[in-house]
Amino acid sequence: MASKFLLFTSAHYYPYGGMDDCKGVFDSAEEAVSHAVNSDTYSGTSNMHLLEIKNEWGPNNGPLVHDYDANGMRVSTHPLSEYIENEDD
Repeated sequence: MASKFLLFTSAHYYPYGGMDDCKGVFDSAEEAVSHAVNSDTYSGTSNMHLLEIKNEWGPNNGPLVHDYDANGMRVSTHPLSEYIENEDD
C-alpha cells in the first residue's frame, strides 16, 4: 500500500497556517525530508511535519503525523486525530 507525504515546514499546520504551510507532496518520507533540509527557498525545518496519507484507510490505518528535527531525524509519530487534539490543548 503506497502513501503520499505532505510536507509542512512551519510551527503548525491546519488550523494555524493551513495549506500555506504545505511545501509539497512526495512519494516517500525520505524524499520530503531531503527536500526540506536541502531547500534554500524557505526555512522552518526546526518545525517540520509530514502528514502521511495512505491509499487505503481502516481502523488502524488512518493518517499519521511525523515530527522531524532540523537535521531531518524523526522524533515522533502520532495519528492525525491525536496530534490535532494535543495541539488544541
